[in-house]
Amino acid sequence: MAATAYSPHPIGARRPVPGLSVLTHMSAGLLALPVVTDYAYLQTTVLMWKDFSSWLLFFGLIVAGVGCVLWLIGLLTRRPGPSWGAVGMYVLVMLAAFFNSLLHAGDGWTAIMPWGITLSVVTCVLMLLAAVLNRRATAPLSLRTA
Repeated sequence: MAATAYSPHPIGARRPVPGLSVLTHMSAGLLALPVVTDYAYLQTTVLMWKDFSSWLLFFGLIVAGVGCVLWLIGLLTRRPGPSWGAVGMYVLVMLAAFFNSLLHAGDGWTAIMPWGITLSVVTCVLMLLAAVLNRRATAPLSLRTA
């Protein structure tokens, strides 16, 4: 009996760039957690939580930056590659997180209230929209038409 190769990607599905999934999920986690730490700061006013938010945003931006480069490589080299909508939304996530990081560099309460926590929530919503667009782009052709 001959061995057959198994592909986890159905026929007609877009194949992701290797490592992109890990970086995307890691950056999503790092950029979503500032909502929790901002809320913890608002409840306790302990500056440690504001510092955690700043660190999470910083490392999230680094990981998301590498992921964004891989998304662009996937767009330019893979046929078919990820959708332009998902890449555009990922760039918007990066911009929102960057401005959020600048806000979190401020002092105490004014760094979080009202715009710091608002931008943290906006970043999470944009990440959800990017995930939906990416899911549509990577779904098999038979599921996209349904």
